[in-house]
Amino acid sequence: MFKRKLTALEYGKDYNPQDENQFRRMVVWLEDMKIRLYPIDERQQLRDTDNPQWEQAFSKYLQDLKCPYNEETIKDHVAVSDWLLGAAIRFEYGDNVEKYKLITSNDQQQKTNSSDQNENPLEKIDFASAEFKSGMLQLCELLQIPTKFNDTTAILRAVSKVITTKLSKEAIDKSQIKEQGTGVDFSIEQMSLGFDSGDKIINEAAKVLRLLYIQDLRTLQTKINETIVNVQSLVADPRTDSKLGKIGY
Repeated sequence: MFKRKLTALEYGKDYNPQDENQFRRMVVWLEDMKIRLYPIDERQQLRDTDNPQWEQAFSKYLQDLKCPYNEETIKDHVAVSDWLLGAAIRFEYGDNVEKYKLITSNDQQQKTNSSDQNENPLEKIDFASAEFKSGMLQLCELLQIPTKFNDTTAILRAVSKVITTKLSKEAIDKSQIKEQGTGVDFSIEQMSLGFDSGDKIINEAAKVLRLLYIQDLRTLQTKINETIVNVQSLVADPRTDSKLGKIGY
């Protein structure tokens, strides 16, 4: 039950307050190392833990420390140990105030920095402020998003959708590939249909259908090529199982 206080005082031994010998040794250690109420030459009676008069010396020691004890509590080693350990910690702090102030300051700074890092910056935004609405309108104008409705949430979703679909890295890469692969512009009227229906409108509709069919064929061919590449990469890197004495799947 005294683990935290013992650790703070750097007491490197096990401690059982119900053990009389351990209790007396603890009292002597606290006085010698932490409390230091008496001058060294006046600690002899307290150090002599085998002396039959030790309890009288200990009672006087508590009185000099101004411990709020009586004839009953002095026999309660748990309560007395708790008070003595607390007193030792107070003396230890008093001897090293600047040291522990520095530690406390550093710990507080680390907690503050950690808290700042974990905070979500969006939580600090006042979505109802005039400044936010003005910035949102400018962003919508830049992205060519209509702002005729007053639903802020809907506008933010629209902004997010446009940025994701048009301004993300993948969307930009696809756009560049598309631009690089663009052929020479031509008029649909210059395209040869291969037959003449006798009606100009029907001919143009047939050209459009033909172009759509060609596009579907190209998409299918691309998927076929991708499948072939995947199969080839799979076959070119077979797994070898020496236990089965075979190579492959």
